[in-house]
Amino acid sequence: MKRHSSLFFAALVSLFCFCYNNSYAQVDHVSSDKFSMQINGHTLKIPFYSSQDIFITDLDIERAIIVLHGTNREAGDHFNNMETVVNNASMSDGTLIISPQFLTEDDINFHFLDNEHLYWSSGGWKSGSNSRNAITNPRPERMPSYAVMDSLFIHLARQFPNLKSIVFAGHSAGGQFSQRLAASSPMADRLCQSFDVITQYIVANPSSYAYMDGQRAEAGTTDQFSVPSTSCAEYNEWKYGLEDLFTYPGLLGVDSIRSKNKRRIVSYLLGEEDNNPNSSSLDVSCEALLQGAHRYERGEIFFNYLQHYYGNTITSTHEFFSVPNVGHNSFQTYSSVQGNYALFEKPLNFSCGTFVNVTESIKKEKLDIYPNPVTDVLNVSLVTRANENLELLIFDLYGRLMLTRSITTNEQIDISSLNSGMYILRLQANGQRIHKSFVVE
Repeated sequence: MKRHSSLFFAALVSLFCFCYNNSYAQVDHVSSDKFSMQINGHTLKIPFYSSQDIFITDLDIERAIIVLHGTNREAGDHFNNMETVVNNASMSDGTLIISPQFLTEDDINFHFLDNEHLYWSSGGWKSGSNSRNAITNPRPERMPSYAVMDSLFIHLARQFPNLKSIVFAGHSAGGQFSQRLAASSPMADRLCQSFDVITQYIVANPSSYAYMDGQRAEAGTTDQFSVPSTSCAEYNEWKYGLEDLFTYPGLLGVDSIRSKNKRRIVSYLLGEEDNNPNSSSLDVSCEALLQGAHRYERGEIFFNYLQHYYGNTITSTHEFFSVPNVGHNSFQTYSSVQGNYALFEKPLNFSCGTFVNVTESIKKEKLDIYPNPVTDVLNVSLVTRANENLELLIFDLYGRLMLTRSITTNEQIDISSLNSGMYILRLQANGQRIHKSFVVE
């Protein structure tokens, strides 16, 4: 009896030690809600969190924000943070929030999940690799993580007939996912053509980017580019470049990726204090180090590279936002002035052939500002059913308030005191607001 008790106690200790020593590897929480896909007669699924049932049609939904987790895969935390951002911005009406969850085999084992759950390697889901089919956890089919996201996009467009925009926001590892998905997925085109839905991508503080060719910043510069002389032989292979593409991006091919990436609507949100070259979560491979010393520098260089590669016209769809006093923090990034603009207002500047207004801020107004770019006087023209004074505020891209005044419907604003650069104009009344960006020459 003592022998059995000792063995039982030893087994408990062993189990405890196993769980403790591996607790860092698996996610703490897995959502009970699942998004299912049928592949060759097999059901495959991933967990997700959402602000409401995504399988029940809601005619009031006009905007969907898909927010993706980082390396730790705690989708619930990112969902809660985004919900707070949306509520604080008074944009919850008509907005659906979803946070998908990409699992690893450690997650499957720890949470005793059935064999319909897809899982990836810890780095594979970030770069669009196929899901895993290990002997320990066999699966009937494999699926690229980017294809899972495409399926979710299509589901939302079909389920919510009044949907006008989808914003896909990813921070850190999720930012890596977002940048590469934007470049390699044809879904934005399909959503426009079939559903008249605008798709926007937010790339927040990633460790690395997929470059369009083999050029990188020359040593000691952030805006001069050439093919480097390096012993890092794989520096331009996917996920860092367009050589040796994975299955999913390979379906489009290099030329199509380059072409489609130019047309994508992308906002790069970079915390100015995310500048630690010794961050424990920073990619310090030779491939990543060729892109810069730390996350902020890599983002700044990459945006300069886009202008070098495509020309300055790329800035009509791709925008860089520097977020002051913010480090590697998703909530602070999204809740900043720049983050609010990218999440809620930037899609207003785009349409699938016709103007698409995705919000009812300030009673269905239509706001025009011209000329843009501007030098001295900015004309503000507002078509609205509201007979009320509105507050106009102008911010620079560092979030600093540069000008404020009350206006009615048509005004001329003297901006001659502003330095050259991009600014964000906000109109607000009764807790509602709308933004437009403009450039001062």
